Amino acid sequence: MGLFDMFKGAPPALTPKLVLAVGLLHMIHADGEVEAEEIGQVLQALGNDKALFDDAGKYAKSKDVDAFLAESAALLNEDQKLCVLLNLYDSLLSDGVAAPEEQALLNRFMTAYGVSESTLQPYALGISVKNNRKILG
Repeated sequence: MGLFDMFKGAPPALTPKLVLAVGLLHMIHADGEVEAEEIGQVLQALGNDKALFDDAGKYAKSKDVDAFLAESAALLNEDQKLCVLLNLYDSLLSDGVAAPEEQALLNRFMTAYGVSESTLQPYALGISVKNNRKILG
């Protein structure tokens, strides 16, 4: 225990909604650059729930990604895992660039959640088309 640990408080209890929020925070920080579009997308994905956003920040600061992945994988059912992964993929594309660090983090989530690329592929294609507003002229 560190000298100042007593001031930190316990991290919030992990719930499926908090998993989504923490996952999104990890994703937008993965490339080391947080764009305004990414923050807006996270808040939108969370229904503009600022308390959930704040709790996600507290949780993310208290545990590393590997601990989070292990805990969240044990908590979520298959549909919830897919929901989180698809939101992460959408977030990854929100700034128009799929940075290698973001791709690597998504792969870590997929591995931890036991979801293959072939399972995610049809959904990812739909999200990519949705986000490609250039086709509208």
